[in-house]
Amino acid sequence: MSKITSLSIQEKNKNRCNIFIDGDFFMGVPIDLVYKYSLKVGMEIDSDELKRITNEKDYLEAFEKATNYLSKYLKTKKQVQTYLLGKGYSLETANNVISKLIDYGFINDKEFAKRYIESNSNTQGVNLLKYKLMMKGLRKEDVSEVYEDSQIDSKENAKNLALKKMNGKENTKENLAKVYRYLISKGFTYEDATFAIDFIKQEQ
Repeated sequence: MSKITSLSIQEKNKNRCNIFIDGDFFMGVPIDLVYKYSLKVGMEIDSDELKRITNEKDYLEAFEKATNYLSKYLKTKKQVQTYLLGKGYSLETANNVISKLIDYGFINDKEFAKRYIESNSNTQGVNLLKYKLMMKGLRKEDVSEVYEDSQIDSKENAKNLALKKMNGKENTKENLAKVYRYLISKGFTYEDATFAIDFIKQEQ
């Protein structure tokens, strides 16, 4: 058994308390945990209890960091997990925090995908949209479902982007080939790219 030899409020943060075990600094915790576990000087405490307090401290701190991380922009589950792991929290703590944030509606991968597609579909084709979303940790089936529900007119978007890329250039074979390759590089399907090029040819 170990013994709590000192409890002191932190000078720079009155909501946190430093715990000293057997004369040595152990850790700083939110003061609420001191009250919750009825910690006091002279109290004997075993390793299991210390582990529970440590885990709860990590959870509370990680939860606060995650909510701040999410305060400006919606993030995916994978992005939040990567962020918390980068802050030094364990995978278990990160996943526990993420589970609660999902329950609260602060993390919603399908909503993230919906907003991303709505914001970027004018300049990115379905292939690039799906790739980028999966790189952010979304499941392929979820991305496909959201894209299908979005009712994006990919042919119209490809046509508009092609017209913008042409920007008054002559409809030469070389220029059209460059625009075609550009559309493919932006993730538009061969069918969408062909539709856009055919439209430009017809306009001529």
